[in-house]
Amino acid sequence: MEQQLRAWLRYSIVFGLYTQSCEEHTTNKIEYCSPSSPAARQNKRPAWCVSIKINCHQRLKNAYLYALLPWICALYVNGLVWRRPIPGTMLSWLVATLFFTSQTLSTLLIAAEGIWRQQEHEEFLRLLQEIELSLKLRLKQDIKLDWLAQYVRFLLKYLLSISFICYGLFIYNFAPLQYVGYFWNSIWFALTMRFRLLQLMIYVRVLQHYMECLCVKVRQVVAYRTAPSQQLMDIDYAKLQSLECLLAIKEIYSLLFRGFQLLINFAGWSLFSIITSYMLDYGCTLYWAMLSWEGYLERRNYYIACFWWLLPMTAIIWHLCSWCDNCIKLDRSLAALMTKIIISRFSKSLRSYRLLVHQFSTQLQLQRIEVTATNFFTLDLRLIMSIGIAIATYLVIVIQFLSI
Repeated sequence: MEQQLRAWLRYSIVFGLYTQSCEEHTTNKIEYCSPSSPAARQNKRPAWCVSIKINCHQRLKNAYLYALLPWICALYVNGLVWRRPIPGTMLSWLVATLFFTSQTLSTLLIAAEGIWRQQEHEEFLRLLQEIELSLKLRLKQDIKLDWLAQYVRFLLKYLLSISFICYGLFIYNFAPLQYVGYFWNSIWFALTMRFRLLQLMIYVRVLQHYMECLCVKVRQVVAYRTAPSQQLMDIDYAKLQSLECLLAIKEIYSLLFRGFQLLINFAGWSLFSIITSYMLDYGCTLYWAMLSWEGYLERRNYYIACFWWLLPMTAIIWHLCSWCDNCIKLDRSLAALMTKIIISRFSKSLRSYRLLVHQFSTQLQLQRIEVTATNFFTLDLRLIMSIGIAIATYLVIVIQFLSI
């Protein structure tokens, strides 16, 4: 799965979301320089020529990422210069400027993580490959890799289609309106934030799939230990009862926990800024839709454009928080399953097995898997409820000011 992710991530360098690290290029360089490698026989070029080409490509990518930072700042300054406040709309201009600033900061954080968090990102991708191989080789678990790749591909097409279709309908309904704020200056920011969330969604979904595979194997171990008489014919119970199997489960869980930690390390700040910016976006968009619906504005079709803007955003946030919540539930399910394994205290031959069960149960209690935005908040279904309550409170306060 790691190779498929790298193939899809090549296109995200446009927004500064991913670029290959120098360490990966060094590995490719060694492969190219080997005289017996297929690439060397096909290209028939000297090793030093291939090495120079790879280094040039890496320098160009890094230069592009560094150029994104002043480009983002230039877009922000240009927006402030050309979108000055209109008389009578000072409050709307202040709110739009605040939202435009939050989008700019989010995009800057995304670009900064792409530059200074390359190693964590690369380690995360390599860790996915290690988890996949451990599940297949050490636990003999069918991870259904073909199905996962097809599902992720379908998910990308589905969410991208919704985003682009709704984005086009939003522009069609929003462009002729009397006040568009900083919309045309923030298109790049909106696209970067949207693609960043899609990237993180795919990562979380892949990790969730690996956790589901691990839970299947743990359930088999628990079923063997708690109900040995109810055995199935197609399961190797001699492998399940071994100490090596339980040790492999424990080590794979440690890899999964490390994967979630790396995800937070290289994407935590951008995730925090995007969610915060989206909360402000929700409040502002619903406020304008409410004004349009009540007839406070000259044209009453603001709420139509707002619907097409909020629909893909809601779908993406819902999927992301739902999958993060599923990961938390799977982690708790693993902890509950391990407590069901009962080993007799009088069995001296299983003393090391019982000790490992105790250590693994303690590890599951102490190392809780969850996706957080740099520990500011946890992404789960409760976050959606909290966002809804905050937006509703904001709208109630605004309505009270309008009625005065």
